[in-house]
Amino acid sequence: MTSFAHASEEKGRTLRWLPFIAAIAAVLSAAPFAWDKSLGTFLLLISLYLPAVALVCIGLCTWAAVERKSPRARSIVISLAVMLTLIAGTFGALPRIKDELRFMAWSHTHNDALGEFADKDAVIVDWESWGMAGMENDAYLVSNPSDTLAEDGGASKWLRHVGSSCEIVASKRMRRGIFVVTTYNCPLR
Repeated sequence: MTSFAHASEEKGRTLRWLPFIAAIAAVLSAAPFAWDKSLGTFLLLISLYLPAVALVCIGLCTWAAVERKSPRARSIVISLAVMLTLIAGTFGALPRIKDELRFMAWSHTHNDALGEFADKDAVIVDWESWGMAGMENDAYLVSNPSDTLAEDGGASKWLRHVGSSCEIVASKRMRRGIFVVTTYNCPLR
């Protein structure tokens, strides 16, 4: 009788690692899709990634139903909840902080470029672009030494200084005098 109880306890322990594996797999698989805004990534997301996640969820639900009277069912259900929560969290959080993370890495390796544009309104580098068929968005890392780009009227003044007639649809301050600006169907360069 003790060997049966010991075997059942051992069987339950064998899945304690499953929530950790599910967490790592969820974040590592969702991050590239949450990071990139391109059409190709979107098509891969809806045609491959989301169906694969749905199949994994169905598989975990089925496995939990089969193991419902076993101590293993708890680890399976926790894994499912962790996986779904982290995938949703990655898609919710990463796009919001992506520019800041990218700027931190970029600024460490391009400090000379930042110094070169420190005293003039200018486009430093093309940052990102996304869209299709005449609905393109372009983002740029720009310099604005007066640090007024995000204020009322600051964008139009900055655009006059760089010689552009585009409209800035979004701007995000990275640090004093450095912004990421986004235009719609109007490249700054």
